[in-house]
Amino acid sequence: MGDNNGPDTTFTITGGPGRIQYTVSAIEATSRGISLVGQELHEIALTLEAESRWLASVSESLVATSPAGRYASPFHATPALDAITSARRSAGNAGESVEELARHAAAAAERYVATEGSVASMETAKRMQALRDGSQAWAWGPLAPVVAGGQAWKTLHDGSRDGMRDKVEDMLNDGPAYLAGLLGPGVAVPYLLGHWNAKGREGNGVVPAIIARKLFDWAGADRPGHLVMHQVPSGEWGDEPESWGPPGRAMPDAYDGVAGEVAATFESMLAGSRGAYSYPPGSIVVLQLDRPDGTRAWIVHLPGTEDWSTPDSSNPWDLEGDLEAMTAEQRNLFVQKKILIQELIEGALADAGALPTDEVMMTGHSGGGIHAASAASDPAFLAKVNVTMVVMAGSPGANHRVAPGIDVLDIENDGDVVTAADYGPPPDTPNWVTVTTHRPGPQGGVGGAHSVDKYVDDAGELDRSADPGIGRLRDKLNLFLMPGLPGGPVKVRKLVYQGTDVDDPRPKPPPPPPGPPPPPAKEGRGAGGR
Repeated sequence: MGDNNGPDTTFTITGGPGRIQYTVSAIEATSRGISLVGQELHEIALTLEAESRWLASVSESLVATSPAGRYASPFHATPALDAITSARRSAGNAGESVEELARHAAAAAERYVATEGSVASMETAKRMQALRDGSQAWAWGPLAPVVAGGQAWKTLHDGSRDGMRDKVEDMLNDGPAYLAGLLGPGVAVPYLLGHWNAKGREGNGVVPAIIARKLFDWAGADRPGHLVMHQVPSGEWGDEPESWGPPGRAMPDAYDGVAGEVAATFESMLAGSRGAYSYPPGSIVVLQLDRPDGTRAWIVHLPGTEDWSTPDSSNPWDLEGDLEAMTAEQRNLFVQKKILIQELIEGALADAGALPTDEVMMTGHSGGGIHAASAASDPAFLAKVNVTMVVMAGSPGANHRVAPGIDVLDIENDGDVVTAADYGPPPDTPNWVTVTTHRPGPQGGVGGAHSVDKYVDDAGELDRSADPGIGRLRDKLNLFLMPGLPGGPVKVRKLVYQGTDVDDPRPKPPPPPPGPPPPPAKEGRGAGGR
């Protein structure tokens, strides 16, 4: 973990080279290497000892057999023997010191791993405290709502002071324990017995997303559909083309894209995701980059959730789309098996001319970051799209484990409760760098803390960071945009693609099974019958 101070915003940075987790793995590997060096030094010492015995034996033989050797051999052999003996002692001492250093390094790594293993115990203690708090409120009987209200006020007060993101994560993880205590011993005791050994928070956010999506399936709130994609001509972009097209010149063909430039900065990358909101609903931006070395790369800018009116709308950037991304690894559990946003990204890149081997960077804000992390964790998607880097902000993507070799810059604000929807912190790994921003002054509520504009400003501050993990990502961004010539703005061709979620027709119910044949009609009696 590290802190980096900007003029207005401070950062807490986890993950990446230089972090504790990364350093521990390096220490373990180094200790093994040091141990091998120590063993080699011991071997050298044993070899030198054998050589000294051989030289002494030769000297004694010469003295015994040659009158000339009686005087010359001790004169020449004694310094050599002394040098070899000194070297043997030095090598032996060095070997012991090096092996001792290796043991200390290995022990330090083991102690840290043991400390990390206590995280589960800390989580258990927090759950038990939440259970006690709920039980204390229950014990007040009729005054329980008052006590619970006071506890809620304290939680919100602490969150406004320390950051609502972490407080909301605690509430999501520990809320069931508190509710069990609040409902009385009849619920608290079974909960206690079933959750005595609470695990860490890794993966906790997947279960609520699965439950929510299962409820939508059961209620018919989201219907299976398919993607219809088309390229948006530049004349339908609104005012955006003016900043990309050459001033005073005729616009190129509406479907050939528009030429422009992007800067090799994190601010420029997130500004691309902000711009994706300004196009027709359901659109993503694709930038084609022709590098000086003759290779071609692509940048895909993703917006966040655009339609909150219904869970399943014609815009794939809706609640259904968010749940698809959060449960992508469990897609076979649901009626809808497809991840439409992934299909949109694949189709747009293929239509623009991207090859499966071309490098791709994805950027996203909020739901766009969830989809970027989800796609970068999906082997089927990565078989078609060569993702090498993800830049996201305000996104609860901690439950996705991106493939090795893909670097992630994940920017979150300590007051942004949206980023708490994954129930826990992002992974602390060499290739996933999480930056938590601490902005001064009022944030303007939940919306202000989650604002894409403020995240773009945070990225601008981060561009000046001297942190080693950020520096490595900055170097990778420069090399991605312009291998061999990093640092300046680069020319790109921009295209926009829109996706529409078209619901599949509801299957017709099967016809009812044929009933039994009607009974035969009875014969009537004639007038003369009895």
